[in-house]
Amino acid sequence: MGQYHYLINLDKKQVIHPHQIGNGLKLHEQIGWPYATATALVMLLAASSRDGGRGGGDFRCGHPLIGAWAGDRVAFLGDYAACDDLPGLDAPLLYAQCHAACHPNLKGGRPQGWEAWRNISAQVRQMMEDEFGIHYQGEGWLDIVAKDKVSPALRPDVILVASAQTKP
Repeated sequence: MGQYHYLINLDKKQVIHPHQIGNGLKLHEQIGWPYATATALVMLLAASSRDGGRGGGDFRCGHPLIGAWAGDRVAFLGDYAACDDLPGLDAPLLYAQCHAACHPNLKGGRPQGWEAWRNISAQVRQMMEDEFGIHYQGEGWLDIVAKDKVSPALRPDVILVASAQTKP
């Protein structure tokens, strides 16, 4: 099966459930493509793009989550977590708390302290939609639907187009 990971902010007690932003739970499923969990992490850490960016190639949508995690302690935390994975913290307990926060209809007992955690996946989806012109559909593991064929890496501020020259 493999290890399942959440992206968490230890300081703000926020968690992102990868299925809820169109990604798999394994680390390899959260990297290496335009709308990956890793992309969301870069956006959350991008302090210089907080207010719409300062130069070409910055994030432009101005979503309030952009840069909101800059300077915070963040981690990808898996369900195989060991007590010493996060020095000074009980990583297995943290994973259980995050899991409970991500699954409001979870049956059975919930670990103490889970109420302090907030699942911000819906806000992250909105941030990604605003920036990249995508949308999400389905239930559970959501599908990402691109509104256009332009890669986020290829969205320049200015496009120069050569016009066809006519002979006199």
